[in-house]
Amino acid sequence: MLKFISFGSGSSGNCYLLMTPSDALLIDIGVGLRGLKKDFRTYGISLSQVHHVLVTHDHADHIKSVGSFSHDYQVPVYATHEVHAGINRNYCVTQKVSPELMHELEKGHTITIGDFTVTPFGVPHDSSDNVGFFIEAGGTNFCIITDAGSVTDEMKTFIRRARHLVIEANH
Repeated sequence: MLKFISFGSGSSGNCYLLMTPSDALLIDIGVGLRGLKKDFRTYGISLSQVHHVLVTHDHADHIKSVGSFSHDYQVPVYATHEVHAGINRNYCVTQKVSPELMHELEKGHTITIGDFTVTPFGVPHDSSDNVGFFIEAGGTNFCIITDAGSVTDEMKTFIRRARHLVIEANH
């Protein structure tokens, strides 16, 4: 079984949880950690259950707390090279991701991260790089696309395959 929770979507902050019975990952952490801790308690889960973070792109509303969370919980952060560089440049990210916790993703290359099989793919947006994620886990699949400027043929391929789909598009 795969559980999905949105802790924020929009210009005030984006953060999503995907959880299997034995593993969990966050997609983006553009919300404050204090509020995220409160939200987790409301759902009866602990931030220590999160073992991985995926980052879609380097805008503050998606990355504001990624370094602090990664540092505090020693959780690896998966993003493209360009997104990691953007996180390091972004003044809104006061705690940067430690180099030993940075893991690079390549668009179109599928990797296994714990219980999750993740395929990042390109999404047009005005950031240094932006990816959507097609994620397989718990006998199902999930596709998430954030800040999509338009719909590309590549995106359509993953959307068609998706059993569960989240599109956050406020542009």
